[in-house]
Amino acid sequence: MKVSTKGRYAVRALTYLALSYNGNAGKPVSIKEISDREKISNRYLENIFVKLRKSGVVTSLKGEKGGFLLSRPPEKISIYDILKAVENDIAASRCAVDMKACENSGKCGIRKIWVKLDRHVNEFLSRTSLLEATELHHGK
Repeated sequence: MKVSTKGRYAVRALTYLALSYNGNAGKPVSIKEISDREKISNRYLENIFVKLRKSGVVTSLKGEKGGFLLSRPPEKISIYDILKAVENDIAASRCAVDMKACENSGKCGIRKIWVKLDRHVNEFLSRTSLLEATELHHGK
């Protein structure tokens, strides 16, 4: 599994949003603020946040004082939730999730390894919360 730039930026942006979850008195955070802090292009973040909002990871408020908020506490959002929202594919190998991806997948013993790896990676990412990532990212 290779996490794309989009996935890495989504996790970085949401760690910043998670830091403001309790310390910002419930005020939304603008894309510009996240962009400035994390040094990520505004336009790229906008595309990422559209996907995060559609998947229910964040909510948005419009208007002059609008921005984005986590949809639930950081400890209730997993890294898997984030990556699933923004990545096209998070499998170790395409055949692990789509047997039609390879003509040999029905009789291939190696596919079992990819399926097992995929399961372990997804379980790990599902158990790793945004709160934990925030603590690691900011050296707590």
